[in-house]
Amino acid sequence: MSLYDDYAVLDDQIKRMTEKKENLRFEIVQEMVARGEDKVVTGVGNFTIAKLKTWTYPEKVLALNEKFKAAKAKAESTGDATYVENASLRFTSTII
Repeated sequence: MSLYDDYAVLDDQIKRMTEKKENLRFEIVQEMVARGEDKVVTGVGNFTIAKLKTWTYPEKVLALNEKFKAAKAKAESTGDATYVENASLRFTSTII
């Protein structure tokens, strides 16, 4: 197998494993919530329900964000902002 083949196969495996992990995560959370458990200790590790905040901002804050984006775009177009280019690999799989 070539270096490229190895990369493509590994990329596909990671995608499938990540999907499986997310499905398992969903099932575990559902089970723990149904049982009213915040933490489950097992031989392979501890599973804890964490409370994550999702913020919703008022219009005036969203407007500030739009002004910030516009200011960034202006700085980029006038040359006031600077950038550094780094080499990065983009991979598009043909494995189904």
